[in-house]
Amino acid sequence: MSFAKTAAPSEVILKLDLRVKDLKPSATLAINERSARLQAEGREVFKLGLGQSPFPVPACVQELLRTNAGQKDYLPVRGFPALRRAVAAYHRRNHRIDRQAEDVLIGPGSKELIFILQKAFDGEVLLPCPSWVSYAPQAQLAGRRTRWLPTELRNGGRLQPEVLAAECEREPGWPRLLILNYPCNPTGMTLGGDLLAELAA
Repeated sequence: MSFAKTAAPSEVILKLDLRVKDLKPSATLAINERSARLQAEGREVFKLGLGQSPFPVPACVQELLRTNAGQKDYLPVRGFPALRRAVAAYHRRNHRIDRQAEDVLIGPGSKELIFILQKAFDGEVLLPCPSWVSYAPQAQLAGRRTRWLPTELRNGGRLQPEVLAAECEREPGWPRLLILNYPCNPTGMTLGGDLLAELAA
């Protein structure tokens, strides 16, 4: 964002980056706002727009939040060391993934972490179609080109290794970031270990 002075000292012209200016409103947020308006008018609405959890926040989590609400110091950038150790131990124990605390990064949520990754990565972003609605706008904000990879209903909407291979052969050596979100929003599709291994290969 930049500001430019005009002839009158008290006036400021706000100039937005074109990548921000050209963004369309989020479809899910627009649906949520419209359904809230309809509910306020007394209409019966079955909300399917946002994937907000219907479960209450556990009492033990609420208590820990209350206990730590007064903490104001900056935290370690990569996350609490004890939490990073616990996450690495969890994956070693439950998934047989051999990782240590230094391999773990804690963040405020997957959406922000994926956006930061796109911003830091220099290349194009590959998205299976369909994919979660935030990834393409994030790529646009980051100034990254997005390529949509087709999927088929007969494969359950799962990205197939040959589709990914064909995309990688299109411009060999060009850096790409593939974002696989599963269980997929909006379809609910999941990916098995064998398919993931083929896609990784």
